[in-house]
Amino acid sequence: MECIMLLTALALKNGFETSKYGQLIGWFNREYIASKRLDPRFGKILRNAFQNRTKGDYDAFIDFSRNEVDLMLTDMADFINEIKKLLPQ
Repeated sequence: MECIMLLTALALKNGFETSKYGQLIGWFNREYIASKRLDPRFGKILRNAFQNRTKGDYDAFIDFSRNEVDLMLTDMADFINEIKKLLPQ
């Protein structure tokens, strides 16, 4: 959830408002990934996190290995730290 809150804060800082996750992610990809303001890796991290969240919410049975979870945690920590750099303290 911290990821979405920080992404929403970044969007608001830039004058963009939405209540839809898909629109927020699209805005982020246009403004920060496609424009090369951030490494494309962060767009992939966000996309994978959203896909995994959707699977967890809607698939009948979902199972992530310990290694997959560890990688997701590491990636999301990197993403959060990068977004925090873009926000005023």
